[in-house]
Amino acid sequence: MGSTHAGVEGDDHDGGDGVGDTETALLCFFFARLSRNRMYGDGEGAANNWLFWQLADTANNVLQTPPASSDGIKSTDGIMGFGLELLLTKLEHLDHKLSDVQSQINGLPEKMASIRASYETSPTAAPQHKQPPFASCKDAPANASGVFLIRLNKTTSTFKVYCEMKSFGGGWIVIQHRFNGSVDFYRNWADYRDGFGELDSEFWLGLERVHQITAARAHEIVIEMKDFEGNYGYARYNAFQVGSESEQYKLKILEWYSGTAGDGMSRQKGMKFSTIDRDNDGNSDKNWADLNSGAWWHSSGGSSSNLNGPYKNVIARDYKSNWWYNFKKYQGLSFSRMMIREL
Repeated sequence: MGSTHAGVEGDDHDGGDGVGDTETALLCFFFARLSRNRMYGDGEGAANNWLFWQLADTANNVLQTPPASSDGIKSTDGIMGFGLELLLTKLEHLDHKLSDVQSQINGLPEKMASIRASYETSPTAAPQHKQPPFASCKDAPANASGVFLIRLNKTTSTFKVYCEMKSFGGGWIVIQHRFNGSVDFYRNWADYRDGFGELDSEFWLGLERVHQITAARAHEIVIEMKDFEGNYGYARYNAFQVGSESEQYKLKILEWYSGTAGDGMSRQKGMKFSTIDRDNDGNSDKNWADLNSGAWWHSSGGSSSNLNGPYKNVIARDYKSNWWYNFKKYQGLSFSRMMIREL
């Protein structure tokens, strides 16, 4: 830039109305810079326009305000020499600024790519599915019913349950399931305490497991059923809890019935569980679990349901079958399923 300054300073200046060589050189330089700046693209347009107007203002001030000579007369030759020196100094300063801005803009795509890659690999970029053992069936994969391991809390051991993930919004632990009569439900206290059958077939989960689950957290229960003609009904209660073995697995909590099968459980609320070898119904003359051939929460006067009775396709009055009185009276059921879900 120094040689350019010397060459211009030695030229003659045309004092007429036309534009001299120096002015022409300056204008050419401005437009060359502007043209180059506008090639950078839309992303840098604001910075380029600001720099251009800075240059234009500087040029205008310099050209219109020349310095005075020692005798007080404005020197034509000194006007352009002094003005060009100020202008080139300003231009060099602005050129550095433009280079800095351009470097920052050029680095933006790389920074954006780095940020995007960091986000995509971050643990929070996608929800992580919980892994078994689960605390309940509500944590199991929502798209498939099946057998899963659960652990109620860190101090308990794991055990298997069947999770029903489609009916009634999913998240249900099945505690009883009957559909073909392949499993004998006429069993003693120990079997009903510990459970029997296979989780992917007919089964009873076990009173001890049901107690542990419902005592750990609040649960609801839904009971489904069908007769042998395919008629379906259900009974749902929004609170359910079974006591411990020392309490004879009493039906401690049962609240707020809703459904289509009729209320066949509220009568049993507060009753202890009875089996053929453990009579807890409070009737000294009768053992309803034996008379109905079904372990249940029988009261002293009997019960309104007997879902663990013998699997029979009967229409006539038969206490010794699996029935739900308010649904089909004592008619045998082709299907029953009891499920509990954490609230």
